[in-house]
Amino acid sequence: MLPSVDTAAVKGDSAASVDVIFYDGIVSRPQQAVLSRQGGAQEKTHIIVNTGTQQFCYAYQDMQLIGALGQINPVIELPDEARIEFLQPQLPAWFNIKSKTINQRIWYLERSPLLIACSLVLMVVIIGVVVKFGVPYSAKQLAWHLPANTLSSIGAQAQEQIEQMTEKSQLTAARQQQIRQLYSRYVAGQQPAKLVFRQGANLGANALALPNNTIVLTDELVQLAQDDRELIGVLAHEQGHLTERHTMQQVLSALGMTVFITWITGDVSDLVSNAPYALLTLSYSREFERQADLYAVQTLSRQQIPVKYFAHFLKRMEKDDADIELLSTHPATTARIQAVEAFARQQPTVQSSR
Repeated sequence: MLPSVDTAAVKGDSAASVDVIFYDGIVSRPQQAVLSRQGGAQEKTHIIVNTGTQQFCYAYQDMQLIGALGQINPVIELPDEARIEFLQPQLPAWFNIKSKTINQRIWYLERSPLLIACSLVLMVVIIGVVVKFGVPYSAKQLAWHLPANTLSSIGAQAQEQIEQMTEKSQLTAARQQQIRQLYSRYVAGQQPAKLVFRQGANLGANALALPNNTIVLTDELVQLAQDDRELIGVLAHEQGHLTERHTMQQVLSALGMTVFITWITGDVSDLVSNAPYALLTLSYSREFERQADLYAVQTLSRQQIPVKYFAHFLKRMEKDDADIELLSTHPATTARIQAVEAFARQQPTVQSSR
């Protein structure tokens, strides 16, 4: 800053000056001032700030421009905490600071209706792409990279919630053991899950595959099956959900941006607290159901069990859907039934090894 005497003349016409608010860096009180360009050889390198009682000279190279933003006008930061605030969004044409052009363009773009409309459209497209592709992809990747203790914690909390919603199973110990033996013999394979039996109450006839490698079966579902081979099909279907980690993928997709934050930061605290509750309120996607059905029919076929028994169970679900809570988490669509029946027709006639 170069102070000059009060009598210093400012060369140039009225177009070469603008009214501004000036802070001298000494006192916090704003002052009305006139900003003009320096005359003579310094016309393109310096400006003059005249408060009426004092006059200050500043070089462009010592200035920092803060461009206009919305209704906020441009500001010039000066040495020694001095400051110039413009009273209009446009900088004077003669104002020779290097960053003026780009800041002015940004300001005009921010006020362009066409650009605003295009930005909104672009935002909608980006959100759509993220929701349709980004979240499911992140959910799948995260589901397969979550540590075992996180899966166990989420599953245990969900199981605790289920136990609060249901009651102790009324199935006899012998019947429970019989179903466990069927599961162990025909379904468990290399990833045996823990079977938990509960009387469904509000949960009704249902089966749930939990991330802590647990399958919950309700008494009502067991009673709905008219043949143990139907139960084997249901258990194989749930095993498919476990094997492919569908439950976690579905929960993570529902949690949306939490998945991105977890994927980027590695902090699973929010995930562990929110996932168990989301797990109990979601239904599987059609694609996940199709994959689990395929796993089930392949398991049945491999074990020489007619796939038609699983198809019979799905038909019964669809026919009595008003009374079967299983449909709330495992939607039984006509397409699913047709796909299972098509597989059954291709299956050679077999005698069940059961």
